[in-house]
Amino acid sequence: MNFRAGLARLTSALRHIDAKPDDLVVEAHQLLTVHLPKHHGTWEAENALASRASAMILLANYLREHRDG
Repeated sequence: MNFRAGLARLTSALRHIDAKPDDLVVEAHQLLTVHLPKHHGTWEAENALASRASAMILLANYLREHRDG
């Protein structure tokens, strides 16, 4: 890892997130399989749930790649 990447990693606001990546993926799956069908036909709710699930999966990937340990 180069110096700039290491410095960016140390100063990242995401470094302090106390979440388990696997739990985030499970919760995203639950949003898509349980909650999304309840709001079928309501575009705003469907979009919000799908966007939240996508963000959770992206965050899980980030945490897997960059977290210490």
